[in-house]
Amino acid sequence: MRITLKQLQVFEAVARSGQVAKAAEMVNLSSPATSMALAELERQLATRLFERSGNRLLLNSQGSMLLPMASKVLQQTADIEMAFASPAALLAGTLHVSASNTIGNFLLTKAAVAFGQQHTDARIELTIDNTRNVVRQVADFRAELGFIEGYCLDSRIVAAPWHQDRLSIFCHPAHPLAGKQVTPEQLSGCAWVLREEGSGTREYFVNNANQLGLHPEVKFSFPTPDAIKQAVKQGAGLGVLSELTIERELARREFGVVNVAGLALTRPFYLIRHKHLSFTPLASAFIDFCSDFLQLSHQVEAK
Repeated sequence: MRITLKQLQVFEAVARSGQVAKAAEMVNLSSPATSMALAELERQLATRLFERSGNRLLLNSQGSMLLPMASKVLQQTADIEMAFASPAALLAGTLHVSASNTIGNFLLTKAAVAFGQQHTDARIELTIDNTRNVVRQVADFRAELGFIEGYCLDSRIVAAPWHQDRLSIFCHPAHPLAGKQVTPEQLSGCAWVLREEGSGTREYFVNNANQLGLHPEVKFSFPTPDAIKQAVKQGAGLGVLSELTIERELARREFGVVNVAGLALTRPFYLIRHKHLSFTPLASAFIDFCSDFLQLSHQVEAK
C-alpha cells in the first residue's frame, strides 16, 4: 500500500468542500483526476470514505476517522516546506477563515480586503455563519482558523480571547423603556427579538440574563442583525445586538437604549483553531494584521 500526499490532499479537499468539482479547484487538478485520486485512495484502504447526499459527499465513520490523521500528515509536510521556504512564499496561498456574523460582517471583511491588497499573493476565503457552525467548520478542518462570539466547549478546539465587544439592549424610540435604567424585574413580560439558536450573541445574553432571574420571552428570532433591527423598528420588542451593528442607528436616534442594572454585556470574541493544527505563517500574519487593523480603526474613530 502506497498512499500519496496528493491523495490525502484530495481527500481533505473533498471533506472540506463536499464536492469533487470544488475540491479539484482547491488542489489544482481536473475533476476526473480528483475523482480518480479519491477512488484510488479508497481502493488502497479497502473502504468507502464518503456517502453521497444529493449533490454532496459527506464523510462516513471511516472518513471521519481518517480526516484528523490525514490533516496531521499534511500539516507536518507543510511545516517541512515552510522551514525551507523563502519569506515571500510564506505569505502566499489560500487561507480558509470562518467567522460568526458580527465579527465577519463588521470587523473581518474590511481587514481581509486590506490584507489582500497588501499581500497580493494571498487569498482569504471568509465564510460567515453563526458561532455553532463556525466551531463545526474548524473542528471538521474546513477552516484553518475561526472567530466566534460565544463559548466553545468542543474538546477538539483551542480557543483564546481575541477582542472585546459590548452588547446593547435597544428598542423603538417610542417604547416606554427607551433611554431608561431598569431592573431585571421590570423586563418581565417584555417581548424580545433575538438571534437564532446557535448564535453566540444570543447564548451570551440569555446566559447572563438567566443569572439575574431574567428569562427573556423570545417573540421573534432572526439569523441576521439587519432583520432584528427591522423588526425592532416595527415595534416587535426589545432587541439585543453588538454595539458594532447599531452604531449608525444610535447616532441617528433611530433606537433607544435600555440599561439593565447588574446585567453584564461586555463579552470577549474568541480566536479558535483545531488542537491538531498549528497556525501557518499566513494565518499568523493575518491574525496580527487584523489586530493591528482594528486598533488603528478604533484610533481613527476616536479622533
